[in-house]
Amino acid sequence: MTKWIDDFLALAKYQNFSTAAESIYISQSALSKHIKAIENELGIVLFIRSNTKAELTEAGNVYLEYALNIRKCTQDLRTKLEKFGTSCYVTELTVGTIPCLAESGIMQLLLNFQEKFGNYSIQIVEGDQSNLLKLLSQQEIDAAICRTDLMKDTEYDTVSLVSDEMVLICSKNVFPFEQGSEIDLNGFKFDNIYTIAKESDIYRLTKKQLYDIGYTGSIAGTFPRHMMLLSFLSQKGGCAILPRQLANLQMFPNLTYYRIRDSVKTNIGFAKLSSNCINPQLVDKSNMLYEYLKEQKELMPES
Repeated sequence: MTKWIDDFLALAKYQNFSTAAESIYISQSALSKHIKAIENELGIVLFIRSNTKAELTEAGNVYLEYALNIRKCTQDLRTKLEKFGTSCYVTELTVGTIPCLAESGIMQLLLNFQEKFGNYSIQIVEGDQSNLLKLLSQQEIDAAICRTDLMKDTEYDTVSLVSDEMVLICSKNVFPFEQGSEIDLNGFKFDNIYTIAKESDIYRLTKKQLYDIGYTGSIAGTFPRHMMLLSFLSQKGGCAILPRQLANLQMFPNLTYYRIRDSVKTNIGFAKLSSNCINPQLVDKSNMLYEYLKEQKELMPES
């Protein structure tokens, strides 16, 4: 989803494949393939194409905001690394992450680590929890930022960094309460409830929350990304149960969220394979970041 960010931003700016391709020095056919690859991965159409124009769809405008944030984070990281460019030896760390860096504040921790230890270079790979753990077990990534409460202690060394809770997101006219109020959902009758795709960790957390409040109905539908889900709720109605950090509702003024009494809690943190599972060389490679994050966790105020 993040591989062709510059291609997407160029087309969003010029709204023409030929002009956009020239601006980033690639062929028009290559640009078209890259945009199509993003759309296929997301499962949505980002541009309405005509003979002369490529205009953003509503989903494309949602993606645009995140693409700009991703590019800014990348530029900030490069700026902070410039003074370390003369290092004679650089250790490259590939860190997989669920879509949470911007909302959780963990990106800043990674930037701080990069600034302190200039001989480390962090490459970010985004994916869902199950795929990240598969890549980690196959040693195709060095570590992962994921939901640590869903992991087996015997297989991983983990540091929980951010606590979160499941909340209800719906239209403002569903309940006569202030945003963020705690409500009791036991026995509540949902007309249509939606969440993230079945392979995601959020789907499992949602199912657990529904079970805990005694809900026996089925989920009406799922979406690949939470911004697509929020856009749907804003237009069509219904409700969703998501982690609080994903209740970013500035773009959807008709939506609100409520805390759930006895909500399901979840932790996001850093994970690497246990030293009992892999060879010492790989443990040493990711251990510096692991120890740094453990130290930062001890300095954080209790939530």
